[in-house]
Amino acid sequence: MKRLLCLLSLALPLCAQAADNMSFHGTLVAPPCTISNGRTIEVAFGNDLGVNKIDGNNYKQPVSYTLDCEAGYTAGGLAIVVDTTAPAAFDASAVKTDKTGLGLRILVDGQPATFAKRVAVSNPASPPAIQAVPVQDPAVTLTAGAFEATMTLRADYM
Repeated sequence: MKRLLCLLSLALPLCAQAADNMSFHGTLVAPPCTISNGRTIEVAFGNDLGVNKIDGNNYKQPVSYTLDCEAGYTAGGLAIVVDTTAPAAFDASAVKTDKTGLGLRILVDGQPATFAKRVAVSNPASPPAIQAVPVQDPAVTLTAGAFEATMTLRADYM
């Protein structure tokens, strides 16, 4: 009898196992907001930037953009992200230009940007202000000439 009881107690854990399949499903939806209706945002600094006047304050320009959201969208979890594949080596908040020694420091709500960082948007009709201002690598003497730079601005959702 003791042997039978011992054998039955070993078999009990085997009887308590069960398996079941799981299924996952969801729906992908288009992002509810776009930036400036998907158009390229141009920032013109003009033709009169003095090479000796680039100081991180002079020639500051607004980056004019809009957040265009579907009707009825509330900003829950909405953020903007400023990013670049070409940061300036001499300034962590600047985009490298094609002009040696020149970068464009990006400001978000007046503060130097941290690339790839989410900045919360509480109201899409009044998004964070973005500005760009020329900055100089202190180790380089700037020369006259045209310049260009590229960065990415995206709407991000949680």
